[in-house]
Amino acid sequence: MKTTELDGRRRNILCQVVGSYIETAEPVGSRSIAKMLQESLSPATIRNVMSDLEDMGYLEQPHPSSGRVPTDKGYRFFVDQLKLPDPVKVTPLILNPSEKPSYSKETLEEVLENACSQLSQTSHQTGLAMFPGFSRMLFKHIQFTRVSKGEALATFVSELGVLQNKIIPIDENITQDGLTSISNYLNREFSGRSIQAIRKEIITRIQSEREHYDRLMNKAMELWSKTFSEEDEDAELIVDGILNFFDHPEFAADLKKIKALLQTLEEKSKLVKLLDLCLESDGMTIIIGQEHSEEAMRGCSLIAQTYQIDPSNKGTMAVFGPKRMDYQKMIGLVNVTAKTVTEMISIKNREL
Repeated sequence: MKTTELDGRRRNILCQVVGSYIETAEPVGSRSIAKMLQESLSPATIRNVMSDLEDMGYLEQPHPSSGRVPTDKGYRFFVDQLKLPDPVKVTPLILNPSEKPSYSKETLEEVLENACSQLSQTSHQTGLAMFPGFSRMLFKHIQFTRVSKGEALATFVSELGVLQNKIIPIDENITQDGLTSISNYLNREFSGRSIQAIRKEIITRIQSEREHYDRLMNKAMELWSKTFSEEDEDAELIVDGILNFFDHPEFAADLKKIKALLQTLEEKSKLVKLLDLCLESDGMTIIIGQEHSEEAMRGCSLIAQTYQIDPSNKGTMAVFGPKRMDYQKMIGLVNVTAKTVTEMISIKNREL
């Protein structure tokens, strides 16, 4: 049977089963559904419909004598029927940007860490926040500070206040005055451009002026390359509330399952890859169960929404938790949090 063959009665009963299971975490029986329906149907009629839904792949029966629980297909149908809630009515515990006149003093990381923490606490799920790697950020300022013989501290600041400190090797003979001159040169030449664009420009200059560029430019290019490697292309990821998984019965009772999941979550590169895919949708993305490529994640769902950093860059806010989650509430929380973060970053951009 095809999805289009779900008539009104089947749709209604399926949604009631999914909603009840989300709320109780217990298999749902026909008598329970009979009490919920406005339409007067006997338990026997409802059992027949639930049996049809099981044959169609929307429900399954954990044990012969138990009620039904939704399959991934059942969850997907349920989610696709939902309407986005009014974000005004679903507000996570995040500071209203209008109440924060000194917002420009906060870095982007601090804003996202706060938003991710509040999203996790409000949703009781794992909160995720991703923003592009430093290579996509607009360069504002860099300072090289000699810290020992043969080492310097490179302090990078982006236009949005993103801060990165890194110890790099330097020529033992270079002085602090020399490092300051290099810092001033880079700030003068490249401020306001992305690291990605600067790297390309540096390669072009070296190739076209190989025999002519002076010693200062040579040293500046060398230190820049040591400070920003190709690894800086990677996005940054904030994860909050992983231990919330222990509060959900489907994970708390299966230590093997949760161990595999926690090991997967520790490998942030897999989560970054997942959220990178969400960026391509330019809006909200919901991934349920078997739709995940990672096997350890197939007992979970992800709800992600993009937010705007600047005209050319976006990031992602998301909740990650068991398939049995309150999708209506989670969609609203993620949606309004992403919109609030976008607004706060917009205010920051105007203040800078």
